[in-house]
Amino acid sequence: MTQTVSRAATLRAIAICALAALALAAPRAASAAEVDSVYRTYDWQNDCQLVDDGGDEPPGMGAKLICPGPGGLYLMLADSDARISLDYGAAPVFGPWESFASFSTVHDTVEWRRQRINGRMQAFATIHRWIVGPDPSKREILVISTVAQDANTESCIVAYIDTTDTPNANRLARRVTDRHAPGFVCGNARPRAFGYVGLDTPVPHRVTPH
Repeated sequence: MTQTVSRAATLRAIAICALAALALAAPRAASAAEVDSVYRTYDWQNDCQLVDDGGDEPPGMGAKLICPGPGGLYLMLADSDARISLDYGAAPVFGPWESFASFSTVHDTVEWRRQRINGRMQAFATIHRWIVGPDPSKREILVISTVAQDANTESCIVAYIDTTDTPNANRLARRVTDRHAPGFVCGNARPRAFGYVGLDTPVPHRVTPH
């Protein structure tokens, strides 16, 4: 009997230690009490500054835009070969190209997710709806990206959600953002898919600079 109790206690202790280790290894989450969202809807032509018109490429191809974000932040949009790459940050700096293999465009409204840092609300991530793929097989993807806090850090995709068969996709996107975006290191971790994932769910790719 003593041996059985001792073994059970040992197993409980191992389980507690394992749970503690998982908690420490988990991504740093934003406190729900200190998180909110602000929304910005863009008129890409009138709200943004064209910094590169794509040269000899056809209209709408190869352009680079810098757009204002909340609290002095910026949104950077690069368009090449009917595909979009986006960066968000404190400085108007374009990062490595990151997009989907298929044709893509984006919705005009961006959700900026903020948390309280040093007494003020500061954006740490965005949720932006992308439209990916050619007709008639376009998919709407909620893309979660980090917000670069200075010119020496990068913005990148943290996670993505295929809204096709994912219930309450917007709510899920906020939970994923608050759980996984804080502390995410661009280039060290790959974007993860959440919600519905099918064989035809688009996957983003990042071009690492040499």
